[in-house]
Amino acid sequence: MDFPNTEDGEMLREMHKAGMDLTTAHNIDFFINFGKKKDAEKMQAEVEANNSKGTFSLEENETHDGWVLCCTIEMIPAHDDIIEVERAFDKIAATHHGESDGWGVLQPEA
Repeated sequence: MDFPNTEDGEMLREMHKAGMDLTTAHNIDFFINFGKKKDAEKMQAEVEANNSKGTFSLEENETHDGWVLCCTIEMIPAHDDIIEVERAFDKIAATHHGESDGWGVLQPEA
């Protein structure tokens, strides 16, 4: 498989090397950092109101002195689709004083 020469492409390359099937859907976690809990809750409400297929969790982030909103979306991990979701979240997060902090996938146990 060919992957773009980007951070996201490298992540996909590592997933492929680890034996993950990138042609099937996985739960992909997208992380957004906020200074205030209420801003994270506002973003979550906005995304949910727009018929998001994701599930959310909100946790205090002691490392960055704030909150992390995690949106988990079941999707095939295709580079362009991941970039599209990240850009959409970036746009919404910016209106609520948030900032994207990447994405990740838990590797299934062998």
